[in-house]
Amino acid sequence: MRLRNALHSIRWRFVLANILLVAIAYGLTFIAVSSILNSYLLNQRVQEQIKNVRSLGVQVSSYLAQYDAGELYNLGLHSYEDGGGRMLVLNSAGIVQTDTFSEYNGMVLQFPEVETVLEGDAASAYGFHRITGDAGSFWALYCTSSVIHDGSLIGAVLFSTSVQDVVDTAEMLQRNMFMVFLLGLAAVLAATIVLTRYIARPVQQLTQTALRVAAGDWTSRVAVTGSGEVAELGRTFNMMCDRLQNVDVQRSEFVSDASHELKTPLASMKILVESLLYQDQVPEEIYKDFLADINKEIDRLTRLITDLLLLSKMDTENAVLNIAEVNVARAVEESTDALAPIARQRGVRIILKVPPELTLECDPLKLRQALNNLIENAIKYSGSEGFVEISAAESGQEICIQVRDNGVGMPKEDLPHIFERFYRVDKARSRETGGTGLGLHIVRRVALMHGGRVEVDSQVGEGSTFRLCLPLVPPPKDS
Repeated sequence: MRLRNALHSIRWRFVLANILLVAIAYGLTFIAVSSILNSYLLNQRVQEQIKNVRSLGVQVSSYLAQYDAGELYNLGLHSYEDGGGRMLVLNSAGIVQTDTFSEYNGMVLQFPEVETVLEGDAASAYGFHRITGDAGSFWALYCTSSVIHDGSLIGAVLFSTSVQDVVDTAEMLQRNMFMVFLLGLAAVLAATIVLTRYIARPVQQLTQTALRVAAGDWTSRVAVTGSGEVAELGRTFNMMCDRLQNVDVQRSEFVSDASHELKTPLASMKILVESLLYQDQVPEEIYKDFLADINKEIDRLTRLITDLLLLSKMDTENAVLNIAEVNVARAVEESTDALAPIARQRGVRIILKVPPELTLECDPLKLRQALNNLIENAIKYSGSEGFVEISAAESGQEICIQVRDNGVGMPKEDLPHIFERFYRVDKARSRETGGTGLGLHIVRRVALMHGGRVEVDSQVGEGSTFRLCLPLVPPPKDS
């Protein structure tokens, strides 16, 4: 099992691939060099013997024409002593006239090299033959040349010599090359193992860190050094871990905050109910007063649960936008009409400055949710005789809807945090107005889902201005 896992690791795959490539390259080189070397050595011997046999063909011409067997034999002996080979002289019919080994005298030879010359296809020819005898077997070179007398082909001369020394030399060189190949392969293997250990170390560290992160250790990080793809992968992994750690922290904070927010109205209702249960003869007006408070806490709890469910749907990856063409003025009027009773109760004037022709492609329901939250916030935090002004305008490739009030405003240090979940500038006032601390966060989620943004300007005592900017056409989901 350990061997199987090792063979499937990147490091050993790289080692095997490197060895395979080196083996293929050296193998092809070995075959090419061996072929060239054999051809070179044999060609040298062939050219030498072709030259020799042609000279013999000229020398035996007059003796063969006179059928002088004695002189032919003496010439063959001289050639054997000089070149260490065997000479055979044949007439035009292929019958051996002289054999320095006295073996084929009077016999007809049908070697291809002889037939090629006697048929006039070439002045000389050669071939290689495996000779087997009492002393063993060896390779021999047969060279033939035509014998010409008075312009006529009267026979052929065949000279054979051993080329086993050339074959042995080539085989020795091949063995030496093979040994060099084995040594080179061993050196490449050792170098590859060392180099891949160095290359694979960051990947192994990344794997170990990933396993620790998978086990829940969000603080684990990869030590990134140098540059290149592996270093970039390490930096990307660390960025991912930072995001995961932040998400885990936010999740924990969200669970804690949500639990606290849910617990607060429940605790209030429990105190009120217990006060009624454990008191005798409670006046009717106190009952009504307590029940009214319980009703308010139930409404607050309902709004909180509704916002949490809405936020949960928006945070899922499968959240989709039901895009449709929306008239901005009509969407704003629907929101202000629904919130008009609250505005009248607080003495807040609503001013609309939205051109009737403005349209954009968006999710109508989510746009309505964002507008309701912005306008309701502006109404709740505006004082008596205050106003909320809602305007909209097209700017480039987007439409910005602005909600401005002259209410209490917010300190500058709170502005970067007001879109966070459950963040409240004035917690006491938020509880009085029934806020859940999720409204502005929902507004930002709606803007981001459409590829837009939400901005805020505010000063304490002068009011706040929120701008919800959405593109005329939302980007595709995959972008």
